[in-house]
Amino acid sequence: MGPWENGVMVAASLHRVGILENLPGILRLSGLNPVEVLASAGLGPNALDDADGVITFPAKERLLHLTAEATKCPHIGLEISSGMQTKSLGLIGDLMRNAPTIGDALRDFANHHHRLSNGTVAYLLEEKHGAYFGFASLQSERQGHNVICDCLVMASLQLVRELARPEGVMVSEVLLSRRKPKDMGPYQRVFSTRFRFDAEQTALLLPRALLDRPVFGADPGQRNRMRERVALLWYAGESDIVMKLRRALRVGMLRGPISAVQICGELQIAKRTLHRRLAAVGLHYQQVLDETRSSFARQLLAHTRLSASEVGIIVGYPDPSVFSRAFVRWTGRPPAEWRRVNARNPIAAPAASGGHVINSRP
Repeated sequence: MGPWENGVMVAASLHRVGILENLPGILRLSGLNPVEVLASAGLGPNALDDADGVITFPAKERLLHLTAEATKCPHIGLEISSGMQTKSLGLIGDLMRNAPTIGDALRDFANHHHRLSNGTVAYLLEEKHGAYFGFASLQSERQGHNVICDCLVMASLQLVRELARPEGVMVSEVLLSRRKPKDMGPYQRVFSTRFRFDAEQTALLLPRALLDRPVFGADPGQRNRMRERVALLWYAGESDIVMKLRRALRVGMLRGPISAVQICGELQIAKRTLHRRLAAVGLHYQQVLDETRSSFARQLLAHTRLSASEVGIIVGYPDPSVFSRAFVRWTGRPPAEWRRVNARNPIAAPAASGGHVINSRP
């Protein structure tokens, strides 16, 4: 866990290379030199050679942003993740392929994603008639946000499509927590279902019945062997209590109002123990909660067109005036002023004859 600077946590975020292993090939197809793009992101020429290799999450953000600029392809994130399969996840993918049901496989991914990356948190929020399978960023207003958003939602879609074979699946809705791009064509071709930008989360809304569908070809014996091996994986480093709390708080905000008691239940830790372990590193619960709220609010203000009052409700402040005061305390500016200074402009779209064509329909 990194230090706190001016009240904001600086995490030592690590990320398994995984699907980024394919990025140099994509760059070559675009007539670009992968070594030069990697160097611009602060990465060595062989940084993506091994799917089980590790890079920092900020380096991943820089790399994806620079790739979008270099290719002049704003939707490059869709292309990067179009080849996502469970095998891209290594042992965790093996565990998923041998799950008894699709719901179990997606829970596997959510429960073990922290072993692959601590820049984002994967989740499966189950409701009576549907379930949200998605990712929440633990960063705020980074430049590479839009590309990462596209990468993550496309990766989610490809994983669900694979697990749902041979019957296939109709996703109820695709949600992207980013601003609407100028060119909607690539998204219409890829998703072939209802999709929505400027959402509070980046996720797929799945039919509830899908979770109970068996995974074709699953092997229970293989699954038991995989469990032991997956427990030893720590590509992103072992999570300490602060990281665990941040992840629980970030996903908890998507469910609605949260409480320390609820969060302690999810972490399977007594409230007194949580406070004691936080105090041991010089922190307290409210400080971590405020940092997480601030990061989430800044992310939504920078990358979506949600109103400040809507953002306030999402991060736990139903009263706009209370949210505004809290935001000034966090950043020194009211939400509207902060957004004017920090809202990110999308990468310019390529000419009609340029860009990439993605064909990822099942």
